[in-house]
Amino acid sequence: MPKDLTCISVAIFVTILVTRSKSETIYKIGDNGINARPIEFLFNGESRLTGELGVSLPSAIGPGNPVACTPPDPSTQCYSYGDYANLTITDVGDYCANIEWTSVFARRLEDCFNVGSDEYIYGASGENQMYWPINPDAKNESAYITGGRFGCIIENYWLFSKGAVIHANEENPLFVSWNTTHPNQICLISSDIYPYSQRAPLSLRYTVCVGENVKTTHVSHFPKFYQKPSSLPDETMLLYPYFSTWAQYKRDVNQSIVIDFAQQIVSRGFEASSHIQIDDNWETCYGEGAFDPIKFPDPAEMVRQVKTLNLRVTLWFHPFINFECEMFVTALQAEYLVKDGKGKAGISSWWVGDNTGSLDVTNPAALAWWLGRLAQLEVTTGIEGFKFDAGEITYLPYSILLTGNQNLVPNLYTTKAVEAYAGFGKLVEARVGRLNQGLPMFFRMNDKRSLWGYQVGLKSMIPTALQFGIIGYPFVLPDMIGGNAYDEGWPSKELYIRWMQVNVFMPAVQFSIVPWDDHFDDETVEICKRILAIRNQYQDEILNAASQAVAEGWPINRPIWWVDPTDPVTFTIDQAYMLGDNILVAPVVEEGATSVDIYLPDGSWISGVTNVTHLGPGWLRNYSAPLDIIPYFVKTN
Repeated sequence: MPKDLTCISVAIFVTILVTRSKSETIYKIGDNGINARPIEFLFNGESRLTGELGVSLPSAIGPGNPVACTPPDPSTQCYSYGDYANLTITDVGDYCANIEWTSVFARRLEDCFNVGSDEYIYGASGENQMYWPINPDAKNESAYITGGRFGCIIENYWLFSKGAVIHANEENPLFVSWNTTHPNQICLISSDIYPYSQRAPLSLRYTVCVGENVKTTHVSHFPKFYQKPSSLPDETMLLYPYFSTWAQYKRDVNQSIVIDFAQQIVSRGFEASSHIQIDDNWETCYGEGAFDPIKFPDPAEMVRQVKTLNLRVTLWFHPFINFECEMFVTALQAEYLVKDGKGKAGISSWWVGDNTGSLDVTNPAALAWWLGRLAQLEVTTGIEGFKFDAGEITYLPYSILLTGNQNLVPNLYTTKAVEAYAGFGKLVEARVGRLNQGLPMFFRMNDKRSLWGYQVGLKSMIPTALQFGIIGYPFVLPDMIGGNAYDEGWPSKELYIRWMQVNVFMPAVQFSIVPWDDHFDDETVEICKRILAIRNQYQDEILNAASQAVAEGWPINRPIWWVDPTDPVTFTIDQAYMLGDNILVAPVVEEGATSVDIYLPDGSWISGVTNVTHLGPGWLRNYSAPLDIIPYFVKTN
């Protein structure tokens, strides 16, 4: 908290304490004579989070008055702001308190929480420009929807390094800002304007929980709000790499290319792989769901030939049907497409269609029709899974009508889309998520570019993996080794190898640009094989961490503070991660670098490179890491 605000808060706090025992104060709330009431949350008497309640109330309303709660409840404090708004704060036990605003007049309710210079925030979302912690990434106030400013996988969960969490109720028409209009504050705003429906009354509801430190707080309180994965996803994909046609071939893909691709994978020494994924442009028309007979004259025979090489085949698909497709008419007449606010089929656009309809995943009949078509495709061709694209709100029509809890719209679409995707088994991947933690499937990072930096480049990989894990999506599918080679061009040999090293202990490995591509050389192939051999050496650790994810809901790739959450140095380490509790990897992510500074937290660590034991906590400065070396360490105590 800024120094001047701290002094003001101390001076004005009124001693309204909610306690579990004499030594366990949960929060204290003040009255500064203006609308916004200061609040502080404590654990065993120590401050964990401070903020201001009622930031956007009109000045004419005044600071509000304590009133008797109805019905009376000794665990609840109630405040009345005349007939304009009401505030209740309830101690719900286990170091948590519920905060609820309601108003029949307000169209905006806002609470803000302070983040000091030595405090850090994690969680919330996984997006393109990714930082760990999220402090550097200031955000203007925006609707908290999938595909928007906050990314494609979002949850209403913010974890603070001092030992606090905020979980906002999913029914809030939520907007969020961070360090913009209110410097050094993260603000939760309830406002029933687009893209949300009008609410009567408007409410803002959320829970604050505190704990001893960042790890114990997360482990104790995250399960209150989210499910654990019900089981492991496809185990072969967890352990072995797979190859996508996308970055290597883009949309120039056909039956002969797929077969040749599979043969190359085996002949080049990568036969121990999970599957081939056929990406974009296999359909006759986007949304038709049928192989183009010119490009793929016999898809079943193609799949059969690939399977003789001990590789499976999966297929890219999406929830769109372009206007020019024959299937669009079928879906339109059957009312299978998302409707706009007037009850008509809504037309929107996506990256390969200016006029498209989106499957209404909340319509049981539409869903049965769509799932049935894909299931039939599996039966007739022998494919064994799908890569599902899209499901974000931003590709839907401007106003939408969905079936289900209207207070969850529009993010309800994402939740239901991913639930539908998961119906195709465990060899499934999606790039969106919203309340989908319980599904045993892979969640994919957005497309990365073949760049070094945080802006969808190599440096965004580890922060994205850590963010996915902390919001309950442990089965992270990193993007393709080397990136997608869009208009920035092909990755250099150095970038490609460093990308592979970053990926070494993540939950899956996805190739597309192949190590034997003409842009590289034989050394590239050999280094990639050695990195995969290191990964294979620790398959049991991968499976153990994955099993912990199912049993406990913990990330597979854990932040360095997971080892010692009392060590503040670990709070900002963003280019190293843990596999489970015992393996720390610290790859090189700077172009041209052949050494790296590595922080080892408390414990005894054996280098996987030199077999030398190092004692933490402390830095290993300028640790040698030429292009063929990936620094990693195994904890022994």
